Order: sequence, then structure tokens, then C-alpha cells
Amino acid sequence: MKSWPNKSLQPPTLPHTSMKTILICVLFCLPALAGDMNDIRVSTSIYKVMPENSLATVEYFTRDGQTNLVCRTHAKDGVVLFRTQSFYHNGIEVGGYTYTTEMGTHTMIGSAPGAPYYLSFDFDSSNQPLSAQIRATNLVMLDWYFCTNGVFYPADSSLIRDANSRLPKNFPPR
Repeated sequence: MKSWPNKSLQPPTLPHTSMKTILICVLFCLPALAGDMNDIRVSTSIYKVMPENSLATVEYFTRDGQTNLVCRTHAKDGVVLFRTQSFYHNGIEVGGYTYTTEMGTHTMIGSAPGAPYYLSFDFDSSNQPLSAQIRATNLVMLDWYFCTNGVFYPADSSLIRDANSRLPKNFPPR
């Protein structure tokens, strides 16, 4: 063991039982403190689009290992040319929201044919999107996405559970 030249600068020592206690507390308490914070994962890829010399960013959001949302943004000189956001539940595409500035500003909303769920959007009084929800045919919310400046992002699972807990008790089976 290395000896410290100056005893006043030596690091404090903790008994092994204290370190074990701290380690056990961290290992067992951390998941409780984290809660749903790790329930959404995101990965990003960026590439250059050669013909128009723009930059494309693709963000993949997953919940419990399943694709939840895919956002594709193309920008040039710091200006968004278009953004396409595809919404998924259980790995199945349910619909999409596209914003484009080409030839004026346009917004398109579509649903995926044959999807077993439905996608709905909430807008404010100026027609700016606030949120989107994926619901089962019995109206139970399966996924929820908030929107800021036209960019959607998945809501925490605890908020979805809380919203569904407010459904009437005699509501159709979930």
C-alpha cells in the first residue's frame, strides 16, 4: 500500500461496513428514485444530404425496447426545410405529422392504414399542436406525446397511467 508523504493530505478512510451500506443503498434505492426517467430512450443520427446541401437529423425514441417515435428533420443554413414525425405503438406505425416550408408553410397529418389503434392531436387556438395521443378502440390511452415548437416527444409512462386511472370505473374493459 502506498504511503502518503504528508499525513494531513491523506484521504479519509471509511470503515468497510459504511462503504457496504452506501453501496447497497445506491444499488437498491436508485431504481426507486429514477422511477420512469429511464423508460424512454433516444438515439440520434445525423447525415448530409448532398443534392440540396442540407443536414438531416433522425431521432429514434423507444419505450420498453419498442419504437415509439421517429423524428426526421432536414435543415439548411439553420432553417428547417421539413420535419416528419412518425408515431408508433408496440412497434406498429400508427400515423404521422409533417411540417414543411417548401412553397409556403404546410402541415400534413395522416394515419397508417390498417393500424389497430388511432392517433389524435390537440391544438391550441392558433392551430399549433399541443399533444398527440395513441388510443385503443375503447379510448384507453396507450401513448402520449407532448409538443413544443412543432417537435413532439414522448410523455413519461407515469403520466399515461395517471390519465388512464381517471377513466370511469364502468368504462369499457382495458
